[in-house]
Amino acid sequence: MSHAPRSRLAPPPEVRPGTAPAGSPRRTAAQLVAALVEASPLLLPAALAGFSLVAMALLQAGLFRPLLVLPLGLAAALAAAGVVGLERPEPLGGPRWLDGAALAVAAAFAAVNARFSAENLKVFRDPATYTLTGQWLERHDSLPIPVRPEVFGAGSGVSFYTLGFDPLSTPGFVHSQFSNLVPGLLAVGGWLGGDRLLLRVNILLGAGALLAVYGLARQVTGRSWALAAVAALAVSLPLLYFSRNPYSEPVTLLFLAGGLALLAEAVRRDRARVYGLAGLVLGSSTLARIDGFFFLLAVPMFAVVALAAAPPGRRRRVAGQVAAGLAGVAAPAVVAVANLANLSPTYFTALGGELRLTLAAMAAVAALGVIVVALAWRTRLLHRVAAATGRWLPGAGAAAVVVVAAVGASRPLWYVGRTANPEPSQPGYIEFLQRAGRQAVDGSRTYAEQTIAWLSWYWGPVTVALGVLGVAAGVYRLLRRGDLRLVAPLGMFLPAAVLYLSVPATPDQVNAMRRFLPVVVPGLLLGAAAALGLLARRSRAALAVAAALACAMVLFPAAVSARVFTVRQGVPQLAEVRNLCANLPADAALVVTGGLATTYQQTVRSNCDGVPVAGLAAERVGVASLDRIAAAAAAHQRRLYLATMDPGELPGEVAGGGGLQPVSCVRVSHLNAVLERAPDAAGAEQRSLYLGAVTPDGTLTPAPPARPPLQAC
Repeated sequence: MSHAPRSRLAPPPEVRPGTAPAGSPRRTAAQLVAALVEASPLLLPAALAGFSLVAMALLQAGLFRPLLVLPLGLAAALAAAGVVGLERPEPLGGPRWLDGAALAVAAAFAAVNARFSAENLKVFRDPATYTLTGQWLERHDSLPIPVRPEVFGAGSGVSFYTLGFDPLSTPGFVHSQFSNLVPGLLAVGGWLGGDRLLLRVNILLGAGALLAVYGLARQVTGRSWALAAVAALAVSLPLLYFSRNPYSEPVTLLFLAGGLALLAEAVRRDRARVYGLAGLVLGSSTLARIDGFFFLLAVPMFAVVALAAAPPGRRRRVAGQVAAGLAGVAAPAVVAVANLANLSPTYFTALGGELRLTLAAMAAVAALGVIVVALAWRTRLLHRVAAATGRWLPGAGAAAVVVVAAVGASRPLWYVGRTANPEPSQPGYIEFLQRAGRQAVDGSRTYAEQTIAWLSWYWGPVTVALGVLGVAAGVYRLLRRGDLRLVAPLGMFLPAAVLYLSVPATPDQVNAMRRFLPVVVPGLLLGAAAALGLLARRSRAALAVAAALACAMVLFPAAVSARVFTVRQGVPQLAEVRNLCANLPADAALVVTGGLATTYQQTVRSNCDGVPVAGLAAERVGVASLDRIAAAAAAHQRRLYLATMDPGELPGEVAGGGGLQPVSCVRVSHLNAVLERAPDAAGAEQRSLYLGAVTPDGTLTPAPPARPPLQAC
């Protein structure tokens, strides 16, 4: 990087954030509003990172209470935003009113999608586990979650295992099996607006992610093309789906895009505190997802390049800035590891190998970086290498991006992705989808050869091609001009693209796009916007072509989303569980059986306040088991109830003369999962909940209804 222009690393004139230069008039109210709008793509990620760090530290301490989290979190948010200030960013292409347009897009995204928020309360995948943990934290100040096994008696055969909640690490408790930032933020929404707002918090995070992506993209492409990229993301089915449902990818995207934008601002402003803030925002991604550590490989890469490129007179200053950035990353990363180790220990152990591999890669980058920096500071070797490769290396790097992408796109012609070690439930689910789609049945298929095609299903082949060309142009610019601000974005995008495009987590759509959303998708769209910007500069005719392509870039994903835009996932599960809770008296203890045993325990625990619940496998249900459990419950002043979705699963001796009536019948909406295309249809699962009171002799009698049955079938 010795050929990097010195002007990129030179400090700008000192201007205090939020103030005008000496001798300039004070800002009017309108100017302050305009400055706030302009700075909002940087302010929002900074403020949320400050709030999140405090919230997760308090959760770790068992002090997750509104009277602590809200004032301390808001103070941290204001302090982080104060570092950003209202200083104008560097001159950007496009009129400033486009900043307001980007803010309007984010606001419209939140307002429109609030009507279609999901209700994930019966555990199938991560969204329900996030929602249920958030609901628990809304009413309690700590994790793990107590299950009160003494109420059901020793040796009763009950289980407290639920999908996503581990009962083995701490006797008498279950641990949620994921990073806890999203549940924590959902709980904050619950404090402020009950379940209505709790179920919509992730939509707000998706809107914030759009604004953060705009803040990053406008630094690279200018405002106009950045807005096109943001619009293409806003109308796409992956962002709609993963924001309406509580997934951790939108907030991860918010922190990564916002942190990269702040890192570019730190380079421009030449201030250590802005580097520290950029590190804090980037590091906050680890509070949301354990693979946030993988994305942070870009940070030591940036540190090495920044130090190696620093001229002799600035090395001490740059070293201080890099140290501030690394310290900023470390603060949330340490809290994230503590949260995982103490609050989700089984999950942490299961994925510990991946985390150790990532940390080893970081250590390797750091060790190699020491050598590179030493060579840059003490020898002329890197200068000679740069001079020798300067003519051909940029073009070779750009060509390599295009060639690798072309080879990846051709994989369906010569490769079939399979796995020898699938997750236990994965083959059966893949075979079910294959039968539904009338495909050849092979549960070992990963469909990894189609990952680039997946991107084209949602954004179109033209956008994918433009994205590849734009990324190639970014690599060329980095190698040719040594633009320090491209190191971290490309250092994050290229490894993530290689990993997730080669080894997808799951092939079912739209869920398969989860891992792509935080880095690969925004990187691709940013590359496409950059390619359009380069095209538009050539001539007026080229500008018209670029504008038409930008319209197609937005219209294609909008057309894909339009087919299922109004689907609300999981509705009306909230009404279903509220109805069940209303039919349980305050002194109830509940056994759930059949399909509810591993999917509905935490649903009851989080919503029916104070009601102990346990699961009992259908084959274990009998008079002998139920009378022992009923006796144990009675010893704790509890009346035992049993809930099932199918009374036919109960032995005749337990059901007695039958007569159990459903307390609810609902049709739960869902997007139909597919393998061979983007989802284009929705369905519904009809299910009933039956509730019976367990008598002392272990038989069931109909529970007196506390309200009329919920009939929503």
